[in-house]
Amino acid sequence: MKGINFFLIITVGLLLLVACEDGATIKITNQTNHNVYAEIDGIEVVIEGQESKSVSLETDERVIFFSDGKTKKTLKIEGETYRLWDAYNEIFPNETEIKVTPGKTYRVFCSPTDASVKVINNSEYPITSLRYRVNKQFVTSEWFYITYDPPLVSGDFAYYHLAPQTEQNRIYYNFMVESEGEIIYSIGDEFQGVELLMDQQHLIEIFD
Repeated sequence: MKGINFFLIITVGLLLLVACEDGATIKITNQTNHNVYAEIDGIEVVIEGQESKSVSLETDERVIFFSDGKTKKTLKIEGETYRLWDAYNEIFPNETEIKVTPGKTYRVFCSPTDASVKVINNSEYPITSLRYRVNKQFVTSEWFYITYDPPLVSGDFAYYHLAPQTEQNRIYYNFMVESEGEIIYSIGDEFQGVELLMDQQHLIEIFD
């Protein structure tokens, strides 16, 4: 009987020694004044301006002496005035790969990188395109076209990142919104327009 008890004690000790743990957490803090959209592990989250959200992630099990449980995850993240910046390649990717360890919390901070324009369709008309141009003193650019395919229908929205105005780069924007060949919204001309600083957004809401 003593032999059995001794065997049970050793077995329990081994089970405690080789304890396993899984699951990690990622906490995303939005330091902009506009929405940030993220997706990881098939979970989509919207983080409103100046808010934070945490997402629980599945990982491989961490087993003492055998595995640290590190697991690769793909994080897709973008905000209405925020983009990931890859300084090495000097590009704005829309996703990044991270490695998470069971039992740990990882923090992501989203600081403003852009200004933007946002179109919300609250009408029965399909919105097919947005036009914008950039004006500087004595210089007016050509119109840039953003085509919505499929068109924005009632309840849809879309945003587009824009360069912010700075002390060294004094610019302003003109915008037009088009519905099936008809201009239904317009603001500004070559002499005036919308000035947007970092983290500012020009909101265009279309109503019937």
